[in-house]
Amino acid sequence: MAKKKEKSTAKEETVQAVEGEADEEEVGDDNSPEAYTLTGDYTIDFTEICKRSEVNPVPLKQRAQTPLAQGTEVAEGAPITYVTKDKFEYLKPCIEIENDDENKSSIKSMFIKGWKVDVPLLTVLSLAAPQSLTTLSLWRCGLDLDALHTIISMNSKIALKTLCLDGNPLCAGHFHLLLTEECTITSLSLRSNKISCTDIAPFAAALATNKSLTNLSLHNNAIGDEGTAHLAKGLRMNRVLLTLNLSGNEISNVGSKHLSEILTSLTLTHEEVVARRKLISENKTLLASDEDRPGSNSRTGSHTALDKKGKGGTSGKGSKGKQDKIEKPGTKDGRKSDMGNKGKDDKRKGGGDGKSKSKTKGNVGKKYQEEKEQEVCYESLSSTCIY
Repeated sequence: MAKKKEKSTAKEETVQAVEGEADEEEVGDDNSPEAYTLTGDYTIDFTEICKRSEVNPVPLKQRAQTPLAQGTEVAEGAPITYVTKDKFEYLKPCIEIENDDENKSSIKSMFIKGWKVDVPLLTVLSLAAPQSLTTLSLWRCGLDLDALHTIISMNSKIALKTLCLDGNPLCAGHFHLLLTEECTITSLSLRSNKISCTDIAPFAAALATNKSLTNLSLHNNAIGDEGTAHLAKGLRMNRVLLTLNLSGNEISNVGSKHLSEILTSLTLTHEEVVARRKLISENKTLLASDEDRPGSNSRTGSHTALDKKGKGGTSGKGSKGKQDKIEKPGTKDGRKSDMGNKGKDDKRKGGGDGKSKSKTKGNVGKKYQEEKEQEVCYESLSSTCIY
């Protein structure tokens, strides 16, 4: 009997332990950072997600502005180009934010500079980031590959427009991961990252197919002439980039020559011609789908043009009469077309046919050659500013 009682109590204890673990799991799921619903107030959301993720919260501060920008009165003769702060406050870790001009409760920009940002904190920033955030600056934050992957997932969530990753050399060979097909970044700054010629090769290959980036800064890196050749190859098919900063990259006249070749008319290779035809066909399918949508005016416009041709005065009896005058040789206007040209045709029968045939063949060959040159000769990057 005593053994049976011990067995029954042991079973009850195990059941209670299992139920307690299940309750803890349920509570843990409810308190997980992923299960948190954003309130719209970034300060509250950031603090709560830090608490759930067991990450020490970093103070949030408004980005400093000049006194004139703040609208405060300044005495005559007082300097207005700087703002005084407490001792060592500049070196303390903090996250500077800027609110939207129209909606003061939403955040449009975030700036972190001069201190180590690890992956858990970046994960918290990604979970708490509002949809209104368009600018992210991480200056000398010691980012590594894992941190870069977190930024990429963050970008896919909120669609950043401006990204600054200056002074993070640990990611030098992996910045091409930012230029995905879903990339929405229009301005990218990668200054002082020790990017070498081997590091720039995959980035240049990704730049060739990118469709969003318009401003790129690669100032103060180690790209060199070889890396410039990779960039020039990637820019051959890129039709979006407008501004490229390559200052401080040890580029000589050889590298400058590579860049100058893409600023003029260039001859496409076979692979580039195939890629260009593919892009043209994709654009045609997109245009066709837009025309097929109800509410588009392209079809109605074509029908009205045809109706005007069919119902207008010039396309009716008047035009028909003109055609009769030209085609019928017995009229007054067309009398010479039958009588006079008949003798001329007889004289030209001997050598005229051969000349006309050779002339038409020459015109066809010339037209084919012009079309071929138009296809192979690509438009230059005249709108791109490289400095």
